[in-house]
Amino acid sequence: MADHSLEVLKLSVLFDNHFFNGAPTQVHFIQNSTMVGTWVDEQGAANLSVGLDRIQFMSSDQLAFLIAHEYGHLVLKHPQKTQEIQQQYGIVSTFDEFMLSFDSKRDYSKLMRDMELQADLFGAKLMLGLGRDPVSGASFLLGETKSIQHPEGTLRLAKIKAGESNLIAEDFSDTFSDLAMQLSDAEVLAALVPSDTLPVDSNDSTVKAVVESWPVAVDVGDYAGDTLYGFEVSVLLTVAVLACALPRWWRRTRVGQ
Repeated sequence: MADHSLEVLKLSVLFDNHFFNGAPTQVHFIQNSTMVGTWVDEQGAANLSVGLDRIQFMSSDQLAFLIAHEYGHLVLKHPQKTQEIQQQYGIVSTFDEFMLSFDSKRDYSKLMRDMELQADLFGAKLMLGLGRDPVSGASFLLGETKSIQHPEGTLRLAKIKAGESNLIAEDFSDTFSDLAMQLSDAEVLAALVPSDTLPVDSNDSTVKAVVESWPVAVDVGDYAGDTLYGFEVSVLLTVAVLACALPRWWRRTRVGQ
């Protein structure tokens, strides 16, 4: 797992230097979690969360595509766009998404899913620039089910395959040539800092990575990423259906008595 965490940090340093002039993205390694995503905090700083359970069994190509995809969200400003879209539709929680009317849900879902497809193709372009196989890297998507925010994994992989021949690989030559010292810095920073050792109000930009344990429900502000998977969506839908059905069942039971 330490090797996986170090690889995430090296990719993050590379992408930060290439796209953001070295401004560090705060990397949160989340214990006992499969959540992966990006957001921009109140200070305008980019954040990347990576559930350690999510990356545990990933190949190197899969891990690279995952991080490239998430940086696609950051570079394409999807966290900001997500906030605008959610404000437009009055979305504060996942339950609000479920309660949208049919037409609103269809339009909202299209906007959200389009951003995922954009990040997929952006990630594929980065993979080509890294000399990696984007289709092999995106292979884990085959296990992803469709949700209101995410297209079905098989469709996502098909889109990558279809668009691969038209993608222009990102040119990292200048960044690679100047990165040896910064990558060694990443190795030093990879001595991951437990969150309980940081000051509560710490804004220390030198802290590149932190290991945290988040509760199940977390409010992380302008979050845009892979937060919900098929199982979680199914559970939410089941709870919602039961919540609607139980009052009717109770009334019928009372009438029958």
